[in-house]
Amino acid sequence: MNGGSDINLKKFRFQPRLEALRGLAAVSVIGFHAVNDEVVTGMAPVVLFFVLSGFVLARSLENEPSALLFFHNRILRLLPAAAGSVLLISALYWLFGFYVGYLPSFSPQNVLLNAMMLRSDINGPMWSLTVECFAAPLIFASFFGCRAFGIWPIIVLCAALFFLSFQGDYVHLLGGFTNLAPLYAFVVGVSLHFAVIKKVKLPVSPETIALGAFALLLTCALRKQTSLTILGEVIASGAIIFLVATRDQAAIFAVLDCVPARFIGRISYSLYLMHMIGLGVAARWQIDSAIWIFLCAIIITTPLAWLSWRFIEVPFQRLKLHRQDDGSIAPQMIRMM
Repeated sequence: MNGGSDINLKKFRFQPRLEALRGLAAVSVIGFHAVNDEVVTGMAPVVLFFVLSGFVLARSLENEPSALLFFHNRILRLLPAAAGSVLLISALYWLFGFYVGYLPSFSPQNVLLNAMMLRSDINGPMWSLTVECFAAPLIFASFFGCRAFGIWPIIVLCAALFFLSFQGDYVHLLGGFTNLAPLYAFVVGVSLHFAVIKKVKLPVSPETIALGAFALLLTCALRKQTSLTILGEVIASGAIIFLVATRDQAAIFAVLDCVPARFIGRISYSLYLMHMIGLGVAARWQIDSAIWIFLCAIIITTPLAWLSWRFIEVPFQRLKLHRQDDGSIAPQMIRMM
């Protein structure tokens, strides 16, 4: 295998670089939305989120293959902060008439459906969370299918879902802003986990693959999002995530070790949820430059994201279940910095 790795195959541990990568992807979503282009939509970093979710959740299942823990902890990870963002945007509308994008319904019923991630018209980027919830059973089944029968079930499933991504009825099956075209990205993430376990060798240097993957991801991101461009984004995201997870010494990823990247990674989920508020405020200042809109959105959103992380994400993360040494299941009650 090319390059070094500190991976413990008996117990997969948290890797800060993967979290930092998610943070950079969240920042790039804000950049795409600041441009406000119908072609450049910001789908590419969301695809990276999906692949990364499949990979990280497969590792979680490797550590603790329990359906109860998996689905319970998934709900605690996604729902509280998402509901908080919906309630905040709704409060801003009720108090100040503030809303983001097209004016949605702020009726109690619609607010509740949005808070439960069943709709995403109040906070548009939450369409991806609806897809994440839809993908959770798929990730679970893919992991155990690959464990039992090898890589072929994942290959067949990816091929089937890729074929369906050309079908409009399937792509918009969940309604609203949701897009199921990149659903197979989660399955690709699961396959990356098994590629790590198998110690898949690289045909060329990690730096060469990383540069090619970044180029492919950027090329696809700057084009109209079709089934083929999404496929390119899935492939590129998979290559980047695999390298970040396995090539600890690769200098090309050193940026993921800096303090700002680690901080943004830590609050990345709330940053993604809250960024439309920052963009909405920046837009109301009638700033013409996309760069200044982006910078203003970052400045406005970051404190909101930190507050959401500190007072919503962290407390609910402490309620996540884990299996104790005696085999019983109890909340982690861990201290999170």
